[in-house]
Amino acid sequence: MKRWIALPAAMLVLVLVLAGCGSSDDTTGSEATAEATEAEVEEGGGEEEASGGGNSMVYISPVAAQPGQQQINQGLEQATKELGWSEFVLDSALSAEKQVSNVEAALNKGVSAIASWTLDPNAVAGAYEKAQNKSVPVIGMNSIGSGVTATVWWEVQQCGPDNPEQVSAEKMAELKPGAKTIVIGLEVAESTKEITDCFVREAKKAGLDVVNITNNEADNASGSQKVFEPLLTKYPDVEAVWSYNDESALGVSAALLAGGKQIASVENPDEGVIVTGSNGDQGAIEAVEEGRMSWTWDPDNLASGFAAVKLASEAVEGGKPKDLIVESILVDGETIEEYVPADEREYTLDNIPVKAVEGEVELAK
Repeated sequence: MKRWIALPAAMLVLVLVLAGCGSSDDTTGSEATAEATEAEVEEGGGEEEASGGGNSMVYISPVAAQPGQQQINQGLEQATKELGWSEFVLDSALSAEKQVSNVEAALNKGVSAIASWTLDPNAVAGAYEKAQNKSVPVIGMNSIGSGVTATVWWEVQQCGPDNPEQVSAEKMAELKPGAKTIVIGLEVAESTKEITDCFVREAKKAGLDVVNITNNEADNASGSQKVFEPLLTKYPDVEAVWSYNDESALGVSAALLAGGKQIASVENPDEGVIVTGSNGDQGAIEAVEEGRMSWTWDPDNLASGFAAVKLASEAVEGGKPKDLIVESILVDGETIEEYVPADEREYTLDNIPVKAVEGEVELAK
């Protein structure tokens, strides 16, 4: 299976997209756990979870209900367990103000390291600097800025040569040259804006006709469907739709199918509209299998959690960790049979699919 070594969508949305990623309408077990742990931290409880009798790490999630964010936390849990650390998650619920208070709460709790997907670099910079002053490393998830020690990047988040957005744009152009294309993005987080800007840049280079760029501010499938329905009326001849995350892509797919359209596949591109996403959500993988999405990119959230712990442990031990890029996985009709679900991947801190970054990661310009 071909693998490719890159906010929002999900992040925030994440796309966190974005890419990156989109949130669920229902409260999940992971979301409930995040809320409970957050309450314990604020009230001074949860001592065992936060301290664990040794080093501890917190993940300050942009939106804990998003499936990809839950997979990141699973990676953090498994990797910290490998080290004998404890770990917990705090939910920022897409609020930069809440993210700042979460950082401060974690510092008051005495954590050894923080992983955080930044919503607003300017708003949280002061809190990150407080962590830095306390020698608590802050590992950014697709995030950079003042106070960030090192960053874990999704490959889909970077916009250098042969990046996943270039691959998607070129695939669209190959299947449907000059395709009339709608872009569903999210500008709340810097990361999701970057991934959207990257695709738009690559789409124009590939000769696609970008007829509309719209935000899915609800950051979920139902919100995306509501946003896309009037666009389908305005652009009935749309040939391709790129979304910063899978939730948005699923909403687009639902709107197209309800409107009597078909979804194109890489095997049969002439049958309908190309619909793509990013995040590797289980619902999106199933949609690719069932022909309701053309393809998605799995950024390997599980490995991202492991990578964050790897960087954190290096920093806690006094090292100067380098940024890491986690390889992304293209999932379409031709690769779906080889796809390994996240819960079947057996990672350790020594075998995660990452590469060290030399210099700076190239983002969309």
